[in-house]
Amino acid sequence: MLALLILAAIFLAFYASNSAFTSDEIWSVRTAGLDHAAMLDALKADVHPPLYFELLYGWVRFFGIGERAVKGLSALFYVLSAVAIYGLSKEIYGPKAALIATTLYVCSPLAIVCAQFARMYTLLSFLSIVSTWLYLGFLNEGRLSRLRSTSYVVTNILGTFTHVGFFFILFAQIVFLVLVRRRNLKAFFLAVLLSLLPYLLIWAPILIRQFSNSQAGLSWLKKPSLTSLAILLLLYGGAFWLILPLLFYFWWRNGFKPLKDRSHWRTATVFVWLMVITLATPILISLIKPIFNPRLAIIGLHFFVLTIAAAIARTNSYFLTIELIVLTSIGLIVLHPGAGPCNNRATATYLNEAANEGDVVIFTSLTRAPIGFYLANIPHRKELFQVSFPAEIDLHPGYEGNIMDPSRRPALESEARDLVRKIMDLPRSTTGRRIFLLRGFRPNVDAPIETELSKHFQKSEGEGKKCGEESPYFTEILIYRQ
Repeated sequence: MLALLILAAIFLAFYASNSAFTSDEIWSVRTAGLDHAAMLDALKADVHPPLYFELLYGWVRFFGIGERAVKGLSALFYVLSAVAIYGLSKEIYGPKAALIATTLYVCSPLAIVCAQFARMYTLLSFLSIVSTWLYLGFLNEGRLSRLRSTSYVVTNILGTFTHVGFFFILFAQIVFLVLVRRRNLKAFFLAVLLSLLPYLLIWAPILIRQFSNSQAGLSWLKKPSLTSLAILLLLYGGAFWLILPLLFYFWWRNGFKPLKDRSHWRTATVFVWLMVITLATPILISLIKPIFNPRLAIIGLHFFVLTIAAAIARTNSYFLTIELIVLTSIGLIVLHPGAGPCNNRATATYLNEAANEGDVVIFTSLTRAPIGFYLANIPHRKELFQVSFPAEIDLHPGYEGNIMDPSRRPALESEARDLVRKIMDLPRSTTGRRIFLLRGFRPNVDAPIETELSKHFQKSEGEGKKCGEESPYFTEILIYRQ
C-alpha cells in the first residue's frame, strides 16, 4: 500500500503541473537562473533564506526550466514528506495508523498545491516532519542518542535556512518541552542553540535588512478571520471531510475503536499541543501585523494528519486509502482541468498574435513578470512597448508593494497622466497603435490609468479578452485605439 500511495503522490503532484508559472514561480526560476553571486544578491533583497534556491540553482541546470521540470523539485519533497510521515507514524502508532496518516497527507489539498508550486513549501514541510520525528527523542526516556541529537541539529539548521516559518516549529517545541514535558532540558537547549547558531552568524544580519522590505512584501496579507480558519481546515483535510460522515455511521454501527495503547494517545496529545502552538503563534501575531498565509500553514499539516490518524487508527485503512485517493483524484481533475485560456503562457501567446509591432501593453498587478517571461520565449515575437502600472510593481521581487494605500491615489493619478502622455509621444505607428490593458484584479488601482486612457483613446468594443476568475492577476484585457 505504501507503494500505491507513492504512485498516487506522483500522480497528484504531476497532474497538470505543466500549468503556467505564476509571478512567485517566475521569480524562483529567474533567481535560480542567475550566476551564483548574483543569485545571492537577489536573495538578500528578498524575504526568504537561500536553501531552496541553492537546490533549485543546481536542479534547473540539470533538468531545465520547463514548468514540470522546475516544479519537480517541489514534487520530490512532497513524496519525501509522505515517506517521512509513514516512517514517523509507523514508529509511534504502527503500520495501520501509518497508512492512514500518509494517506491524509498525500491527499491534503494544501500538500498537493505546494507540490505543484515552484517554491520552498514542500521542502519546509519535509524538514518540519523530520525535525518533529527527531524531537520526540527528547520527550521520551531511552530514545535520545548522539546520532539523533546531531541529526536534529542538522535538520533544524536546514529548516531555518528554508523559510522563516520554521522558527514557529522550533518555538512550539521549546514551549511544549519547557511548560509541559520538562525532560532532557540541557541536551535540548544545547541542540536548539547549535541549531540557531549558523543562521544567527550567517543570515541574521541580512534578515534585519530584509525586515524593512517585508513591510511592503507582506502588505497584501489580511488579518485572519473565522472564514480563513475554515478554509485552512478544508485545505488540511480535503476529501477526508466528505468521508467523515460515513465514518461516523460505521462508528455508530460498530462502535468507535481508537488506538488502545495509552502511550499512543499521549503522543497524539503532543501533536495537538505542537499544532496549536505552531499555528496559533503566527495567527495571533497576524491580528496585529498580518504575516500568516495558507501556504505557511503547511508547517502544521503533519501534526493534523498524525492526530487524525491516532483517532481513526482502527478504521479499515485499506478502504480509507483507496477512497481518499479516488475522491482526491476526481476533485483534482474536476477543479484543475489543465491549461486555461487566460493563464500567463496563453496570455503571452494571445498578445503576440493579436498585437502589432509597436503596440503598447500595460501590465497591472503582478502580470508583467510571468507574461513577460513567456513573451520573451516566443519565437519570432513582436516588439511591443511594455510598461507596468504602477511602475513600483517592477521594483519588487514578487509582490506589489503598498499600492493599495488610499493615500497613494494622487500619486497614481499623476503617474497615469505621465504614462499616457509618454504613450502619445511615441512615434506614430503605420498600422494605428493599440493599447492592451490588463485590468480588473485591483479595480481601485487600475481606475486612474483607465480614466486617462479613456480621455485620449477610444476603447474598442467587442475586442479584447474576458477572463473572469480564471487568471490569477487580471479579469480582462481591454484594447484602446489611438
